[in-house]
Amino acid sequence: MLSITDRDAVTAALTDHQLDPTLRALIGLRVWQVDTDRQQPLGETLQIVVVQPGDPPEVIHEAVGFPITWDQAEQPGFEWMNDHGSWFELAYVLTDDFGMLVFVADHPDTNFVLRFNCLGFANRPAATEI
Repeated sequence: MLSITDRDAVTAALTDHQLDPTLRALIGLRVWQVDTDRQQPLGETLQIVVVQPGDPPEVIHEAVGFPITWDQAEQPGFEWMNDHGSWFELAYVLTDDFGMLVFVADHPDTNFVLRFNCLGFANRPAATEI
């Protein structure tokens, strides 16, 4: 689990070569797009949460601040979702001035319900049989 709420955490994520390069690029892009007012702390505008394989539901819910797995996951509350192949990006608008991005790894060990719901909303081409 990774929770990014300030510029120091962004820098740490972007320079962590153990993190997936695609994830690092997505984090960098979204922060660059959102962080236009350098006078305001980033955490007052945006929080980024990364759900990684093996993260239990309790840890995910604590990081996000509300349940996005279990029963509540059947009716997603995100504004939009992007499928980046190895990562799903869920956007939550929590107030007029604050949002949250949740990146979910498309990996078999990622929370089943959360990954299943992401796959259900992804617009992936159907697999073809050989």
